[in-house]
Order: sequence, then structure tokens, then C-alpha cells
Amino acid sequence: MTSYTLKRRVLKFTAMLALFFLFTVNAFSETISDSVYNYSLDIPEGFTLNDVSEDQMSYHFTHPNYPVQFIIKIYDNPSNVSSKAVLSTALKKLGAAMEVDTFAWNNSPDCAISDFSMTLDQKYSGWAICAPLQKANAYVAVLAYSTADTRQSCNPFIMSILNSLCTDENYYCFPGIIATYAYPLEGKKNIKLNIGGNTITTYIDNSDIDAAQFVLEMEYSVLLLYANHNLWKEAWQRYYRMVFRDSYGRLAQVSYDVISQLYPVCEKSNPSNPDLAYAQTLLSWVQTFQYKRDNEKASNTDFTNLPAVLCGTGNDCDSRSMLVCVLLRAAGLESFMIISREYSHAMVTFENPAPGQKYEVEGTGREFLMGETTAKVTWGTIAQEHADRSKWIPVIMP
Repeated sequence: MTSYTLKRRVLKFTAMLALFFLFTVNAFSETISDSVYNYSLDIPEGFTLNDVSEDQMSYHFTHPNYPVQFIIKIYDNPSNVSSKAVLSTALKKLGAAMEVDTFAWNNSPDCAISDFSMTLDQKYSGWAICAPLQKANAYVAVLAYSTADTRQSCNPFIMSILNSLCTDENYYCFPGIIATYAYPLEGKKNIKLNIGGNTITTYIDNSDIDAAQFVLEMEYSVLLLYANHNLWKEAWQRYYRMVFRDSYGRLAQVSYDVISQLYPVCEKSNPSNPDLAYAQTLLSWVQTFQYKRDNEKASNTDFTNLPAVLCGTGNDCDSRSMLVCVLLRAAGLESFMIISREYSHAMVTFENPAPGQKYEVEGTGREFLMGETTAKVTWGTIAQEHADRSKWIPVIMP
């Protein structure tokens, strides 16, 4: 089977139409991380650890309300040293039928992906990935699957688990392993940005708009499952967190070019507080955007992906807020988004001693200026009808 066929299967997942699976069990959400092998997964809410091997190198997770489960398996000094060999070995031990492909992801040229099926207590089907770890000759394999009869509707959920894998914290906020496989780089797409009267020439990849939309649709499909769940707030936070992780890496060159050309200008205009000048220039820039949806994309996500925003095909309050957040954090400035279900709105925050309306991060004493992206105002100026801090949810970015 060709790699093109596997890619086509990844790309052709359908939006989840599985809201009929009702959540009834209270569960907790947390990021899975391993300090020994330095990997992590930011999984959807509600999974529970079902089993751990005696050597603590294999973990099995199940969901009480949804027919998806996954296995994490660590291989330290395996006999056959390659991601493809490791993944094939893992699947063969389960008696799985498989198709395996290899590709490069982030700083590793040796990663593997498989579409597999197996029969245990019943028939299962899913996706599996394998990537090298920072420890020499160590690999992590993640197998995510559902019952064969629910595979089609579970595909976004399965892929979201796998796409959250991080094997190097230096690449935490870069496109995930599934998105990278599905949308390899295609070459530069040049764009020009006019920010505060400064023309900045930069570029994204030709694949970035479609790839970012793929991630957006995938994560939105997962988010929909939590609409009436007691962990709806955490699901919202994860949704924006996953989109941010993907967007930050896609805009790495854009961020570099914006900062390189814009920040020196801001240092001259406001030597006492150049950070504020830079942040205000960004905020004023997105406030000039004409509000519009990307009508070319068949999407129900109510969010325009950031590469599309930069190309002028659409924008909204949350995409504007995330764009400012990306460009602030790339400059080393603390920033995060806040979202509100009651207000149906999103804003961006920025840590700076300048006066103005601020959002305090609970339990830290740290205060962040609130930034309104849809009205032409300065940092710390917000509408009275949006002033109730209890109605805002922080989305703390990695």
C-alpha cells in the first residue's frame, strides 16, 4: 500500500457525528508526561489509566463514555532500531493487520505511522505512531483505537490523541505528528503585512492553510463531544491550546520577521516601555481587520485558522486574539487568551505594569492587561458589559 493511500485515509476523516454518546461519569483531565523519557500527551478530557505493565513501560488508557482507548509503549534499546521496526513489532504482538509508512517530524527524520486492525475481545481499528525519544535508542509508540464499527466517527478523537504527542519540549508548540504526516511542506507562500505603517515581507508554507484547517476541524469535532459535559470548560481550554500549539509553529517565520522589523521601531517610539508599544502596535493592527468568515472553507468551527487570517480570507475575535498572543509570546512576552461562553467573545491578555483593566490569574497574584481586538481601544480598555471577570476563562498557553 502506498504512502499516498495512508495519507488519503488520514485526510478523509469525517466530522464527528457522535453526540449521541452521552457523558455521565465524572472524570479528570491532565497532561500525561514522563520526566524520565521526556515525552508528553495532552489528551482529551475524561480518560482513566486502566493498566500499567510491571516494568512501567506500557500504559493502557480507556474512556468511560466513549469507545476509544489508547496504549503508550516505551522501547529502550530495542533489537531493531528504527521507528518502523519498533511500531511493526508492537502491532505484531497484538496480532494486528497493518500498513506502515515512515516520514520526518520536527527534528526527527525517523517516524512511523500505521493504520491497523486487530481482534481482541472484539474487533478494533485505529491509528498508531512511533517516534524516537531524546534518550539514545529509545522510542515511544502510541496506539489509539476504537471498536471497528465506531472507527469512522472516532477518527478525529483518535487522531487528536496522537497529534498531541510531544517528544522534545523545544518543539512543543509546533505542528503535531499527525498533521505533519498528512500535510508535508510544499514550499514558500510569500505574504506582505502592513503593521503600524510598516510593510513586513514574510512567508508561510503553501500547505499551512489547509493543514491548520485540518487541525481546527479535528479538534472542533472533539470539542463538540463535551458541550454538555461537566468538563466543558477544560475541553474549551484544550481546544484553543491545541490550535495554538499548531499555529505557533506554522507562524514561526512570520513571528521572527515581525519581531525583527517591528520591535526596534517600538524601542525608539517608547524607550521606557517598548514591550507595551510593541503590544499596542499588534493590537491596533488586528483591530483594523474587517470582520469576516472564511466562506471558502466548509467549516462549522466559528474560528478562522491563523495562516488564513494572514492571507486575508477571514478573521474573528478569537483568531485575532490568538494571533496577537502568538506574536507576543514569540517575542518572549507573557500572554494568553481569555474566552467567555456567556459573552460569546474572546480577548487577549498581556503582562505589563502599565495601568488599565487587568485579569488576575487565580492563585498567582499576577495581573495581565486585557486587550480588546474588535474595538479601536488601547490595552486595558474593555467594555463595561464585558467587565465581569468571573465570566472569563483563561486559556494558558504552553
